[in-house]
Amino acid sequence: MCRIAAYLGEPCRLDRFLTEPAHSIARQAWDAREMGDATVNADGWGTGWFDESGQPAAYRNTLPIWSDANVDALGRSLYAHTWVTNVRSATPGLGTDYANTQPFISDEVLFVHNGFVDRFAHTLRARVSVALEPAMLAEINGSTDSEYLFALFRQQTGSLADRLRAMHDQVVAWIPELGDDVRALLNFIVTDGTQLAAIRNAVNAPAPSLYLNRDWSGGAVIASEAFDQSSDWTPMPHNEVVELDHPVSPRNAA
Repeated sequence: MCRIAAYLGEPCRLDRFLTEPAHSIARQAWDAREMGDATVNADGWGTGWFDESGQPAAYRNTLPIWSDANVDALGRSLYAHTWVTNVRSATPGLGTDYANTQPFISDEVLFVHNGFVDRFAHTLRARVSVALEPAMLAEINGSTDSEYLFALFRQQTGSLADRLRAMHDQVVAWIPELGDDVRALLNFIVTDGTQLAAIRNAVNAPAPSLYLNRDWSGGAVIASEAFDQSSDWTPMPHNEVVELDHPVSPRNAA
């Protein structure tokens, strides 16, 4: 399990999003309140944004966020209208290394996954690998279920919401073939800097927590745990793709 968060809205300095809130995503690395399978997120962290030309960029580190000496300098130096952040608790058997650290990035999007597929290497990986085009499979650098599902997402067509729904539904369709004891926790956020799509769901287990705040400091935030006690934070619905546009105008996409 991990904790994830994303922001889309007016330009925002990184520390305003990353570290300043009372229960920020950085604090959730060591003080998570709604995690089921771990107590801390000490296996690395990363944050992604889009530069002035609209190209995605990311900073990732295998250190826990509280041990990374770069956090303060990055926080006070970087501004962006989109932030996507992950603090990682590695699934047993999936190594703590740079290639396995989110957010994952392609030529057009940033992607984070909070969850896992039980015993991925022995259950779902073969099915995903067969479904992927050879060129897409060859671009996978790490061993996580998350990166394989990112590759499956990238292979879909349509809007961000369409692609996320198609990837998610394919995974959900595969899980029953693997056995009644195989859990899949499927919280995803993906953005191209103009739109953002997210889904909260699980198979054979409770879905991880995920919240939406439509009115947070000039934008909208989706996060594993609410940043504060404001009543503006609402739990994400199960198995519905929520789509945000920039300028922010949230809507649900079936």
